[in-house]
Amino acid sequence: MAEVSVFDAYQVQRALRGHLADDDAMELLARDDATGAYWVLTRRELLLVQDQQIGERVARDDLAGSIEVSDVAVTVRIRGRESRAALLGTFRKPNRLTRALADVLGETPR
Repeated sequence: MAEVSVFDAYQVQRALRGHLADDDAMELLARDDATGAYWVLTRRELLLVQDQQIGERVARDDLAGSIEVSDVAVTVRIRGRESRAALLGTFRKPNRLTRALADVLGETPR
């Protein structure tokens, strides 16, 4: 998890405690450079954590969206099957989370 510090990972792990299924665990973590929210990819879902609170969560099987790479940022747009609102994330450069999301979405980042 090179995209965040060990302290950040610990804080997010504390926020997730008791909120994940027994067989679920955090796999990847990255911080949104525009909002400061943490994007957490687990074995089962994608979660957004901000201010030690879990915000949005979308089951991994329900993820749909796109990833666009430009000279200045990577923009991630995610929506779930039931969600009307899209999750929008901005990262300065591609990272392990954005690459993993591209694999889950079945697309090559543009």
